[in-house]
Amino acid sequence: MYTHMNPVYTQIAAFHYTTEARYKGAEVVLVAPDCSPSHVHADYYVPIKPGNDSALGLGMAQVIIQEGLYKADFIKEQTDLPLLVRLDTRLFLRQSDLHDGGRDDQFCLWDTRSGSVAAAPLATLALGDLDPALEGSYSVALKDGSRAEVVPVFELLKERLEDYTPEKASEISGVNPDVIRMLARKIASKRGTIFCGGTSFKYYHADLMVRSYLLVLALTGNW
Repeated sequence: MYTHMNPVYTQIAAFHYTTEARYKGAEVVLVAPDCSPSHVHADYYVPIKPGNDSALGLGMAQVIIQEGLYKADFIKEQTDLPLLVRLDTRLFLRQSDLHDGGRDDQFCLWDTRSGSVAAAPLATLALGDLDPALEGSYSVALKDGSRAEVVPVFELLKERLEDYTPEKASEISGVNPDVIRMLARKIASKRGTIFCGGTSFKYYHADLMVRSYLLVLALTGNW
């Protein structure tokens, strides 16, 4: 998927990789507010209101989670979505919250195998025998003797994405809700990538546009 770029016109030397990929069965999507030399070489042209890619990305993410299309094993190992967050402070649960002398840079998971809090590996992304929960709410004992309710970041993400159903995202971005669903299902079912070009740099908070697309790639295992 291309967005914020016109690769046929601005990346002439490299665009042959895209056409060759299409010969091998790849589908090309162009997200753009205007017709350009690139839109006639795409399988899908998706008109969008300028600067509203974040809504499109979050709408796709909402569909991926709501329809259970996400790659749970990938998310558990390669993202921070399993890390636990305290609901009282909305901050990550840290080892230093649990006992004296605990590390402030040690975050925690809820291990479904042991049914208890476990330290997230520091030196590697490999989980070993851990199986982090992505959903649920858990009560943990703090070092001062009180208890706190904690949830994985994934739970908070689901809550946040309730504001970005395809219908709500469509009102912001101008992209048809059925198109948002189609794009979400396609990238969840195939190997894919998203190219976000330099035009995005012209927008305030353009980093959030890119991060919304990175979320889509993270949820679908498309690293």
